[in-house]
Amino acid sequence: MGYGALAGGRVAAVTPLMQLPDALVKHLHEQLTDQADSDDAHVVRGSALGWGVLGRHQQRDAELRSSLELPAPDSSGIEGAREELLRGAACVLLRLSPTAHLATAREQFEVVLEEALPDLPEDLDGDVATEPLRLARQARAGLSEVAFLASEYGRCRNEAELARELIPPYLLYQPHRKGYPHELMARGIAEADAGPVVRGAEMQEEFLQYALDVGYLKPWEDAYLVAYTLARVGRRWLDEHGA
Repeated sequence: MGYGALAGGRVAAVTPLMQLPDALVKHLHEQLTDQADSDDAHVVRGSALGWGVLGRHQQRDAELRSSLELPAPDSSGIEGAREELLRGAACVLLRLSPTAHLATAREQFEVVLEEALPDLPEDLDGDVATEPLRLARQARAGLSEVAFLASEYGRCRNEAELARELIPPYLLYQPHRKGYPHELMARGIAEADAGPVVRGAEMQEEFLQYALDVGYLKPWEDAYLVAYTLARVGRRWLDEHGA
C-alpha cells in the first residue's frame, strides 16, 4: 500500500497487513479443514476470519456468505446484540447492506444499556466491575462499533467518548485514552484526513497481530471478526482515497 497523500499535504506510511507466524500456518490450515463442514454460524465466521488472516479472500467470502445463510443462535441481551453486529460485519466485508443487522444490534445494545444504567455503582474506579457496569461497558462499545460500520462517524465518536467515561483511565490501554482505533478512523473519514485513518487501522491491526503472535488467543475465532472488519474498513477507505 506504501505511501499516500493526506489532507493538508501530509504524507504517512501504512504498515503491512497482519502476518501469521510461520509456526501457526500449518495448524490453522488443519483447523480450517477440520471445521469446513460446520453448520454453526460462530464456527463458520471463525473460518472466514482464518482465511482472511491467510490472505485467502475468496475462501473468506465464501464462508461469510455461508454464515449468513445459517440460522442465528437463540440468544438475547449482549449475546444477541453481538450476533447481529457480527452479521452486520460480515455484510460489510461482503459489500452487502448491513442496515437490518446493525439496526437490530443497536436496538438490543440500547435495551441492555437502559437496563444497566440505573444500577451502575457511584464509584466507577473500582478494580472489579459489577455486572451492570460490565454490561454497560459492552453495550456502549458495541454501539460505537455499530455506528462505525453504519458509516455514522459522528455518532461513533460520541458513543466511544461515552464508553470511555465508564472506564477509569488507569484501566484503559494508554493509546486508547486519546481515542479507540475505530474512533480515530471515524474522525479521519469524517474529516477526509487520512492521518487518523492510518493510525486507527494500524492500532486495530496491532491488536490482532498481538493475538496472532501469542498464538493461544486464536484470533481466527469468531470473537475477533468485528475487530478485523473495522481494520478492513479503514484499509478500504485508504485504498479508495489513494492513501
